[in-house]
Amino acid sequence: MRRDYQVILEFIPSGSKILDIGCSDGELINLLSQKGVSCQGVEIDQEKVVKCLEKGLDVIQGDISHIVDNFPHNQFDFCILTQTIQTVQKPDILLNELKKIGKNIIVSFSNSAHIGKITKFLFSGSFNSLLKKSTNDQWFDTYNIHPCSIKDFQILALSLNLKIFSTYDLDSLKKYKDSKIPSNLFCKDVLFHLVNEQ
Repeated sequence: MRRDYQVILEFIPSGSKILDIGCSDGELINLLSQKGVSCQGVEIDQEKVVKCLEKGLDVIQGDISHIVDNFPHNQFDFCILTQTIQTVQKPDILLNELKKIGKNIIVSFSNSAHIGKITKFLFSGSFNSLLKKSTNDQWFDTYNIHPCSIKDFQILALSLNLKIFSTYDLDSLKKYKDSKIPSNLFCKDVLFHLVNEQ
């Protein structure tokens, strides 16, 4: 099981209502549903949506940037973006919209400032090390259009008046509280749990 899924499953209580944005094949919402969590998914890839529907999952097809206004305010306990924030056109606008519909926002992503990625970039001169998610990706065809470091995301969250409730270094599963964050150089994958301060 993916480390970010493991962390999310541990702290989202049963009875919660969640929106999983970029839910892919529905693995996370399937696991959460088994725990008694009410789940809604959004996925842009139609083939993945069909797979979700075949599993009986509540998933709609579309670009979250265009359909977020269709959800009532404060409808969800948690809005979840796992490995999704770096793929949307306007991450700041999306997070601002999610503040209206969810009480908590969970964001996980691969840290573009990790020393391994920076070293590969320095020696190869190629953005592939910063952008690609799999060995088959190239910089020009990856979904990752906004490389993001832990420090970058911390600054963005605070500028949007989102409180950093906790963060996790997903490699070690170490939890940080009270606005502390994992190392910008040595944490490869991170999860942020944000709370709307307004």
